[in-house]
Amino acid sequence: MELVERISIIVYLKNMKHERQLRKFGNIYHSNKKEQYVMLYTNEDKIDDTVQHLMKLKYVKDVNVSPFKYVKRDYSNAKTDKKEYLNF
Repeated sequence: MELVERISIIVYLKNMKHERQLRKFGNIYHSNKKEQYVMLYTNEDKIDDTVQHLMKLKYVKDVNVSPFKYVKRDYSNAKTDKKEYLNF
């Protein structure tokens, strides 16, 4: 079984009644009716096509792709920085 990389997309909607139509773009993980957005996960290889298609829909206000892939996750120097800070 091969794992597929997935990316989170936050889609802001004009009206929440269109939430069900977003199921064809990926798995809906979370939806917020007050702020009118839906968080869904899609395959990484299809992310460009999905975002372009979502932006063309008339009931979509904005689309944000998660920046998690580009965030620095190497914390090897975190312990040394803390020790230097604690030594007066």
